[in-house]
Amino acid sequence: MNTENFQKSTAYLDGALMSLDGDKVIIISFGSQQERFYVSDSGEVNRCGEQGPVNGNENDFERYRMAFLEALMDGGSLIVRQIGVGKLQLPTELGGVIIPLDFLSSAKVGPKGIRSMRAGELKKIYKEGADGAVEYHDFPSQDQVKIAMLKLIETEKDESTVV
Repeated sequence: MNTENFQKSTAYLDGALMSLDGDKVIIISFGSQQERFYVSDSGEVNRCGEQGPVNGNENDFERYRMAFLEALMDGGSLIVRQIGVGKLQLPTELGGVIIPLDFLSSAKVGPKGIRSMRAGELKKIYKEGADGAVEYHDFPSQDQVKIAMLKLIETEKDESTVV
């Protein structure tokens, strides 16, 4: 793998995470290892424990990048869990309350870069991800990420001219 491929793959991942709403738990798997990270809606990266983010330091971001690099070199996957971005209305028989809904998406990672996975693919191989209220989603495609980034730039441009 060359550095250009790493840069393109990193830009794609960063753009995909920026285009997804809410706080996220990212699971990066490579070889026999698995690393979990908490990425806030604002983009701050921390290690992730069982109960959420672990207070860390700037090394957490480096650890996140290294885990992603390992997955790119050795092959692996990443799973993104957007926390509480949706809502699920329970039937009246079950109390009729609204509970938060997490969205799950995934991508395969390897020397050729990132390949987004469809929701159906993820559902077949990651059934244990359904603990709690979850909904499976397609991982954003490169075109979707480009469009989201262009919209973000336009929004920021419009906000700066209003002031």
